[in-house]
This record gives sequence, C-alpha cells and structure tokens, in this order.
Amino acid sequence: MVQTRKSTWPRTAVLIAAWIEILVGASFLLVLNTQSQLIFGARPEGSGAPFAQLAGIALISLGIACLPSNHKETHKVAARSLLIYNIAATIFFAWIALATTFRGVVLWPVVILHTLLAIVLALALKEEIE
Repeated sequence: MVQTRKSTWPRTAVLIAAWIEILVGASFLLVLNTQSQLIFGARPEGSGAPFAQLAGIALISLGIACLPSNHKETHKVAARSLLIYNIAATIFFAWIALATTFRGVVLWPVVILHTLLAIVLALALKEEIE
C-alpha cells in the first residue's frame, strides 16, 4: 500500500530520527574519543573502544534500516523500532546519569533528546493507527 498525504509528518518524524541515529553512529566511528568525552566525561579504555565502534555500526545500520520507504507498513515497523530504541536509550542514559560518575556535558541533553524522539515517534504511531 502506498503512503497517503495524511501521513506526511509521521514519515518526517521517522526520517529525522533515522538520520540522527546514522549521524551519531558515524560520530562513534569517526570521533569516538570526543563523543565519549562529551557524553560520559571519559574516554573508552581497553575493549570499550571496539564496543563503542560496534555500537556506532549498529546505530548506522538501525538508521539505514529505518529510512522511510513508500510503503506504509514498513513505515510503521521503522517507527516502532526507533520508538523502542529511543525508550531504551532514554532509560539507559538516565541510569548512567543518576547511578554512575560517568557524566559528560551533553549527557542530560542526550536523555532529553531521546525522550523527545520517543514522544514524537509514539505520536506518529498513534496517528498512523487512527
């Protein structure tokens, strides 16, 4: 089924969320130490660097897999996948901020960003259902 005009903003929400994950994933590959320092206030040590780079590859893959297509059903799957990821990321980063000493200058903004993305994606899915 081809997408209708009514669902333009949910498609845009998915597109933005997907590109954010692609860009963040690329930053974990290209400027890992800077990214880690900004989010966690520390550089990855030992096996942390390869795991962070693997996370970067996973984020790029998630973003590419969730880029919108012209088929409505794939849009719902992408929105649902990105929603689940952003809820999990919000919980994870909030836990890091509250329960550990790893706090970079952008950690709370990252929590807020993932929370906002989760809300927007939930609203986009709700609109798709109605």
